[in-house]
Amino acid sequence: MYSPVQAAFGVFLGGPAALVYFLRENFVSLGNERLAKNTLIYGAALFLALVVVLPFLPDNFPNLPFTIVFVFTAHYFVGSYQVTKQGIIESPKYEFHSNWRVFGFGLLCLIVSALLIVGPMAGLVALGIIE
Repeated sequence: MYSPVQAAFGVFLGGPAALVYFLRENFVSLGNERLAKNTLIYGAALFLALVVVLPFLPDNFPNLPFTIVFVFTAHYFVGSYQVTKQGIIESPKYEFHSNWRVFGFGLLCLIVSALLIVGPMAGLVALGIIE
């Protein structure tokens, strides 16, 4: 299981793909396939919304607000709807994933986030839809 802080750190590194990954993995660990599937659906909607909204933001618009929202969302959902750090410690059923795993998947998710956001944006530029 990923603790709220581990998920938040992974999302800080990996962006929106990490938000989807860490939330989904915890729902799978909890045996909640319905919410794991919903996480993928909402994650796809999030990426679609980002691809639609980002071209209309000014070039000098800071990325920090998005990062803060994603990090706090991960921390909140893991702590409120999954298992808290104390819950993982006290549970014989769950154990923490290593921080190296969080770091590695965070970096991998950074690449995925970049591809899923920059790829469609580059396509829109190539088609002349946006500048």
